[in-house]
Amino acid sequence: PHHKFAIEFRIRIITTVEVLADPGMFAAPNNRSDVVLKIGEKKLHVSKEYLAVHSPVFEALFFGDFAEKGKEEVEIEDVVYEEFLDLLHFIYIGTIEFNDRTVTHILKLADQFHMERVLNQAEKYLTKTTGFDEMKKLLFADQYRLTPFRDHCLDSFTNLNNLANKTKTSPDFSILSNAMKAAICERVGKLA
Repeated sequence: PHHKFAIEFRIRIITTVEVLADPGMFAAPNNRSDVVLKIGEKKLHVSKEYLAVHSPVFEALFFGDFAEKGKEEVEIEDVVYEEFLDLLHFIYIGTIEFNDRTVTHILKLADQFHMERVLNQAEKYLTKTTGFDEMKKLLFADQYRLTPFRDHCLDSFTNLNNLANKTKTSPDFSILSNAMKAAICERVGKLA
């Protein structure tokens, strides 16, 4: 007779090592790249079309009436090379996943370049993560105008004392916009 059995085991991850984005496919010209983005002294070979599909800022830069339209090399300022590389890996091949380190700078860049899909995915990640407290999440919602996320964060406060304590003790409260403070006051009114 044949006997069947199953083996079950559990794996516990003790530590993880985060791999920083490697220039990889962006390091040299390839059959899909038609422009070089220069960030500081470093260069990234990318596709104008692909970036334009993901970003109206790049669409205007490459195909609008800007001096960069016909250039083979375009300088990108006010970005950190490694962070921009993370963004490229995220939109091109999905090899960068959100974590509490990457979501902060990818969110900033997605906002800077008006990448709605990336903003939406970052918002979904922030909704699930426990790596940021409620006030830090409200700050992200405020900075990047993530209204559904703001409402989700405010709804997570289920009692007045909790909301009052968090806002009183948070260093982030003072830098929230007046609109966010008004939304918090509205939530206080609902909880009172």
